[in-house]
Amino acid sequence: MNVEKEIELLCNVLKLSETELGNKLGVTYETINNWKHSRKNIDDKNLGRLYEFAYTKGIKFNQIFEQLLKEENNTNDSLVLFHGAKKEFNMPIDINSNSKRANDFGIGFYLGEKYEQAANYISTLNSNRAYAFNLNLTNLKTYRFDVSSSWMIAIAYYRGWLNKYCNHKVILDILKNTEKVDVIIAPIADNRMYDIITNFIESEITDEQCKHSLAATNLGYQYVLKTEKAINNTTYLKELFVCNDEKDSYKQRKEELMVNGIQKAKMARIEYKSKGKYIEEILK
Repeated sequence: MNVEKEIELLCNVLKLSETELGNKLGVTYETINNWKHSRKNIDDKNLGRLYEFAYTKGIKFNQIFEQLLKEENNTNDSLVLFHGAKKEFNMPIDINSNSKRANDFGIGFYLGEKYEQAANYISTLNSNRAYAFNLNLTNLKTYRFDVSSSWMIAIAYYRGWLNKYCNHKVILDILKNTEKVDVIIAPIADNRMYDIITNFIESEITDEQCKHSLAATNLGYQYVLKTEKAINNTTYLKELFVCNDEKDSYKQRKEELMVNGIQKAKMARIEYKSKGKYIEEILK
């Protein structure tokens, strides 16, 4: 991983020489200089030290890179997206080896619109890597879900929770909309959302209660690349290292959002009680 920009920014902002930075990290000037000019690769242990030192000084490399990447690459037809990886990722993108059938929309390569989404995902995993990509949507067929009954039912179906309804018109319409597209765009679902969707599938709440409970979590959108055509329109931009201190901050933030989301979801259940339809009414 090239750290030329990180070293230059650290030295500039903190007014450190390369020798002083080396002293802070426990390495020599020669080592810092070799990393800066890519004469030697930085190992994960020292990469963690570099990023954690910056993070403790209030320098958040990844948020800076996110902003710069979006400024450089976002247009009307393309956008920068992020992938949180369980293991080190290598190009080219292989949809089958990077996915599983029981995901939100089946097999595909899943990307989020914000770096924070990727960092949140790996915050509880034994991983420190996120990756930035540029997706060009020109000539790609897309289908977009918003927070709706169709989105909730689609996730439940793809995750194998509604197999007995596989020939129902509602399911067939969803498949018609999603099976022949290159990219599915949809709200991100996490464990909180799955619990709420399960309540809907088990007829404990109506679609209106479920929809407004899910909207309260507000995690942003994901882009699911379903075809080789979509993969071919995707360009790798940058590897992002998420140090343990940063992961801990996202983990804490995740827990805070979970508590807040649960409270909002409970309020939505009260507010929309007796409104909407139960799952058996929709799929009767």
